[in-house]
Amino acid sequence: MNRRTVVVAFGALGLVALILWQVSNVVRINQLLVTVERKQHTLDSLQWLSRQERIAIAQLESAERIRRIARERLGLIEPTQPPIVVRMQSP
Repeated sequence: MNRRTVVVAFGALGLVALILWQVSNVVRINQLLVTVERKQHTLDSLQWLSRQERIAIAQLESAERIRRIARERLGLIEPTQPPIVVRMQSP
């Protein structure tokens, strides 16, 4: 083999290696994009669930619901007059 053939062979081998490296990079990027899309879908679902839970909590904490439960379960009645405030003077 002469020197020119060896140089061409190494050049071709290097070019094939570069192409394979590029293809493997493209495949890895595509895999990462799929992973990102899955994680974004999971995040969207969790954010939706979080909003639903916040709505449910707000409904459970509503003053009207608490008043109703106090009346029905505890037998409490709402005052007809405002409370009288008694202040003690400090000596």
